[in-house]
Amino acid sequence: MFHEYFGIAEDPFSITPDTRYLFLSERHRNAFAHLLYGVAEGGGFVQLTGEVGTGKTLLCRNLLAQLPNEVNVALIFNPRLTPLELVASICDELKVLYPIGCTSIKEIVDFLNAFLLESHQQGRRTVVVIDEAQNLSYEALEQVRLLTNLETEKQKLLQIILVGQPELKSLLEQPELRQLAQRITARYHLTPLSAKETRDYVQHRLKVAGLGNELFNPGALRALYRLTGGVPRLVNVLCNRAMMAAYGTDTRTINARLLRRVSNELAGMEETKHSGLRWGWVVAVAVVFGLGLLAIQQAERLERWLGRTVPAVVSAEREAPQPEAVTPVTVDPATPVAAEDEVVLPSAPAAEIVPVTEPAVIPAEPVDDPVAAETPIEKPAMPMDSPTDVPPTETQPEGDSSLSLMGLLGNQNNAFATLFGYWQSVYPMDDDTRSACERAEQVGLSCIYGRGDWQNLAYYNRPAVIELLLDDGHRYHVVVSALDESRVTLDLEARRLLFSRDEIEPLWTGSYIVLWRPPNLTDESVSIGNRGRDVAWVISMLDRIEGVLTEYDPNDVRFNRALKERVIRFQQSQGLVSDGIVGKKTIIMLSVAVSDSTTPVLRRSES
Repeated sequence: MFHEYFGIAEDPFSITPDTRYLFLSERHRNAFAHLLYGVAEGGGFVQLTGEVGTGKTLLCRNLLAQLPNEVNVALIFNPRLTPLELVASICDELKVLYPIGCTSIKEIVDFLNAFLLESHQQGRRTVVVIDEAQNLSYEALEQVRLLTNLETEKQKLLQIILVGQPELKSLLEQPELRQLAQRITARYHLTPLSAKETRDYVQHRLKVAGLGNELFNPGALRALYRLTGGVPRLVNVLCNRAMMAAYGTDTRTINARLLRRVSNELAGMEETKHSGLRWGWVVAVAVVFGLGLLAIQQAERLERWLGRTVPAVVSAEREAPQPEAVTPVTVDPATPVAAEDEVVLPSAPAAEIVPVTEPAVIPAEPVDDPVAAETPIEKPAMPMDSPTDVPPTETQPEGDSSLSLMGLLGNQNNAFATLFGYWQSVYPMDDDTRSACERAEQVGLSCIYGRGDWQNLAYYNRPAVIELLLDDGHRYHVVVSALDESRVTLDLEARRLLFSRDEIEPLWTGSYIVLWRPPNLTDESVSIGNRGRDVAWVISMLDRIEGVLTEYDPNDVRFNRALKERVIRFQQSQGLVSDGIVGKKTIIMLSVAVSDSTTPVLRRSES
């Protein structure tokens, strides 16, 4: 329409994010520097927030345009996704292949992890940019956080940039998301342009479009800033309509009067003969806007004074320990054996394994039912009580352990949320009526409840929730994330604290819950005469434990006497009844004895 009238080929004030029109004000330069720092630093999160229309998306597109070819990029525009859909979308953007119709987050994450490891070996880095991130659900944010656990011994494999409106800041300040907030290595809040920057912004876009003349006179530019507050998108909309109005009235120069008329039309207002009324409305808007800015500035000053703001750059460590292979525990042949549904730990009192029917609170006394429990656990929200500017650390607390712990412990949901995180799973929060073990079924996990000592936990070699009874008389639940001969590491909501066993043992009631991921078997037990994939699973697990390679057809392999002898030898090494039948407890211990890249462990193989 007006292109030919003004002698230009395109609209200089289009609201589409065209990087050719990028105007880097001082604020935009600082924001862009933060994005570059986050990408160059690698690992963790970069947070960019700003009001609607301040140019966040355009900055991200400019960043992506300048990234070198050795960087893989996934750009997510629509974050209103379930955790599964979000991970699948990231894989789609990175062209990571996974089974069609897959409904397992773990399976998709495994394919993503393999892709990231291969890219890392080739010297490539991977960046995920999530726009409109304020629309992410809590569960999706938790899943994004868990993706940053994908790493090598020295480097994170994934860099995630969260871009959103100011609501994103408020969302990440919630206690439930403090673990994610602690992983943010760079953050910046983008504000509107100043009056001078608004003038320069308009002239810049006109120049890029090929307009060298002064289309907007000084009065129009001053009015433009008053009417838009320096928000680039509003500037674009108003300037575009003003150019259309100038074309309609055969005007070559846009003045303040024309600009105000267009602004009134955009606001749905009719022209009025009472100019005083119109000016009163403009003044009122300006006053309210000014008071709003003043209130925001005062609030930010107060927040800084109280010391509540998080530093611009916060170093973050990984939360979950790097999984490693587990060496099966061996016992003396003289050690008493237990029935298939009961475990006797080597050189330790027999641990009672019971189903958790109501794990709202771990019982203080053992349950008499000796049947092994496989009731699954779900993942609670992960509130964190530690300060947001304190990265996860592994430190040795000083003084009385009970007193040092008391101010750091959260509720049981917090502990299970943390435990689920070690399994790359999000603790479902949609139904408080279900127990933790019932929620585990939703994410393909099961839990084992027992009472025992440190050797019990070492036997399973998996992170566990234990119950502590402190001096205040209350019971608390914490995650044991690492264990050695004399010390224990407790994960207190992103803060890993190192204690001696002697310090924690008087506080521990002996109750614990361990998670494991049950295999997808057809039958509850496997024995002589069975054939097919269940038997193939047993052989594959024994092969990995024994370090051998057996040739067989996974679809037609048969459980023969040779396999039974192998099962008996394994059962003897684990203190199980040596009947050669792979029942519930043998399945559990086969799973425990083998770890893959996604399995968390308590003890390193060299321990």
